[in-house]
Amino acid sequence: MEQEQTPLPEQELDLGLPELEQEQEQELAPLPQHELDMVPPELTELFRDLIKYRVDPAGEYYGLSLEALTEKIRALDNQTVHAIDSEYRYERKGHMYDPILQSFVQGCGGQISTWAKSQSATVPAVLRGITKRKEMNTCREAGRDFYYIDTGYFGNGKKKLYHRITRNDVQNVGPVISRPRDRLAATGWQPKKFTRGSKILLAPPSQKLLNLYDINLDTWLESVQAEINAHTDREVVVRRKQSRSVRVNQDTMEMALSDDIHCLITFSSIAATEALLFGKPAITLGPNAAQSLCSRSVSAIENLNIPTMDEVEEWAAHLAYCQFTEQDMRNGTAWRILNDH
Repeated sequence: MEQEQTPLPEQELDLGLPELEQEQEQELAPLPQHELDMVPPELTELFRDLIKYRVDPAGEYYGLSLEALTEKIRALDNQTVHAIDSEYRYERKGHMYDPILQSFVQGCGGQISTWAKSQSATVPAVLRGITKRKEMNTCREAGRDFYYIDTGYFGNGKKKLYHRITRNDVQNVGPVISRPRDRLAATGWQPKKFTRGSKILLAPPSQKLLNLYDINLDTWLESVQAEINAHTDREVVVRRKQSRSVRVNQDTMEMALSDDIHCLITFSSIAATEALLFGKPAITLGPNAAQSLCSRSVSAIENLNIPTMDEVEEWAAHLAYCQFTEQDMRNGTAWRILNDH
């Protein structure tokens, strides 16, 4: 006797997905991720409404009129943010627009645009990359909020999986917020005890970053080295910023920190975050996401702040809620977290 099928709930659309009979049920391999699994709920709902309208344009069964559907489409433009990209190099890479910016905009309901089109707007701007100095300064002068996107603090390997997103700054330098450990665990982070060494690793930032603060790299480097020499006779190893390919393949920060390092000194580089996570204290001389656990002056070189393992974990869990994958951006998770705090 054929088994009775459970009816679909009222007003629910049958998309024709095959059903398994109970006696034949077995464990299946995970299905490939569908594009609709990576969008915010309102887009999934709209897609289903489009199918309903396609099969029932008169609205006799699902009660969905063209006017109601059109209104839902108009509501997608909720003027939350304008993503700003003025570099048209993405077409050569198979994209019409910066895919990271587009993913973030998809999840929060904004628009992709350029600075020329959006400069006079008042909605928050979304900027990616340290070269957007002019746009950031203009936003600050106009009292316009902006969201800044750049490489994540940690959890990246040869491929950039995580991207940090900060409101009105280039790094999250605010207070550490107590967070769940789920996003930290997803990065694969493992606690490492702090170890001693003899050398000082000086990691100057790039000139592009120092341009934000009107600082000359060579002048900064000379001044810091002189101050180090005034407080210690330890050997100083200078590690200038190299290409990403070299940093992730040939000369990683972990390799550099493993070479008998006493501490790391930097300005606002995420190298300070890497140092703390690898078990080395750091001195930060500029705005830095690691500053709450670091010494802030070269004069502390022989009396460094060494955070406890609990402090490192609490801080790392917080930073894990300040960086996001592209999927987090597309499905609205990033936007929700950023606006929850």
